[in-house]
Amino acid sequence: MKKALALLFTAALVINAQPAQAATKIRVLNADKLSTKNGLVTIGISGLPKTHGIYISQCMGIEDGKTEPTSCNPAPASKVWVSNLAADIKMGAKPGTGKVTIKVDKYFKGGDCIHTKCIIFVTNDHNAASDKSENQAIPFKFAGFNLF
Repeated sequence: MKKALALLFTAALVINAQPAQAATKIRVLNADKLSTKNGLVTIGISGLPKTHGIYISQCMGIEDGKTEPTSCNPAPASKVWVSNLAADIKMGAKPGTGKVTIKVDKYFKGGDCIHTKCIIFVTNDHNAASDKSENQAIPFKFAGFNLF
């Protein structure tokens, strides 16, 4: 009887459980072979949030014990705002339908992507800044360099 009740209770939990909101799926299509000449990163995006957008940036790897990078590339070409909201697109966001590109640098102020680990960092935009559910760190490396 106890086993039957436990099984029934477990089944009820599974049936009534709400699925967690899935994070946006980000794919860096050339993460292992970035060109040292042009540094263009191609990023595939799917499942973008419906109520806000995301920021995608080149950053230094996240240090142990931290949840976000301490240094990101300040160059405008090394970051992109992606959103499917019409108001955001009017203000300069790129639509999140398909692929976007950013230019990453081997070196930037506060960053060295040749001798240390760098990432493509994804986070919610200013419309959901306190929500960290979209935070993602995707490592990349330049072609021919394998120092970390």
